[in-house]
Amino acid sequence: MPISVASPTLKEKQEYTTRELRREDLPEILELLHTVNRVDDNDYYQALEDLEREYADPRSNPNTDARIFRNLVGRLVAFARVFVTRNPTKENIAYLSCEIAPEARAQGLEQECIEWMEERAAECLAETAQADGADALPRAMRVDFPETSPFRPFYQARGFESTRASYSMARALHEPIPENSLPPDLVLVEYTKDLDDAVRLACNEAFRDHWGHQDASSETWETGVSEVSDLRRDLSLVVMDGDEIAAFCINYENTVDNELRGTKRGWIGILGTRRQWRKRGIASALLAESMRRFQSIGFDSVALGVDTENLSGALALYENLGFKAYSTRVVMEKPVS
Repeated sequence: MPISVASPTLKEKQEYTTRELRREDLPEILELLHTVNRVDDNDYYQALEDLEREYADPRSNPNTDARIFRNLVGRLVAFARVFVTRNPTKENIAYLSCEIAPEARAQGLEQECIEWMEERAAECLAETAQADGADALPRAMRVDFPETSPFRPFYQARGFESTRASYSMARALHEPIPENSLPPDLVLVEYTKDLDDAVRLACNEAFRDHWGHQDASSETWETGVSEVSDLRRDLSLVVMDGDEIAAFCINYENTVDNELRGTKRGWIGILGTRRQWRKRGIASALLAESMRRFQSIGFDSVALGVDTENLSGALALYENLGFKAYSTRVVMEKPVS
């Protein structure tokens, strides 16, 4: 049930200017994101290189689907963007992303940003339904953030409801790593660039039955996976059965996060097994080998994210290998008629 969130009085409310996102805004957005991550204790710090790449994300036009907000002295205090996957297969979803500087919160920007994102999201979903033949698919807006996020009440007030949760889990690498190994008929190789498209297709197949999955195009795979600055191809693994990909584990080094926190933590990004190769211990073998490789270059821990309602048994797998949850993220959703 929607709750009431008190709006600031005119006397309390600052004035802001807003416009579309431009490439020259990215260094200021990076500074804003780092400030927000530090104050809200978020997990992942991005590099400017990643923002440069994401600027041209095919799911979001920076001229129409993103806004920045500045206060009267010109300081960037908020950033909002809407992402919609083209050619959706199961559902037509708009993903909302918004960050507000700590000193500018509770002054009306939350409502203004969410109102703009909702309006633009509805337009994008309608455009996608018409252009991509997705008119029969259910439409909704989704947003995710840490369980303790101060923005949660503002979304609840506008009719968003919690629909899903995920854990961030970590494991220390000084603890013994199981000697799990692959079945003898399978071969382990590194994730080289020539495997990009084959791994993308294998990932689409492996996760097609998972909640919220949208097939990745070549463009969205490049933006979100293969060209991410922290990708470690030498630590990322692909399991081959002859010429076919059976499973994969794509791993990242959280460079900026590790520098700022003084840690050496690796990130298990995408772990998947195609259906016909499941129940053979491949995922646990990939995790164990990934941990050994991170350990060999001096990392002291690894982390990953998992849907708490994952039907493949992923949560139990990670717990059995020594991973422990340290934070929770929630997904909130609002249907669009």
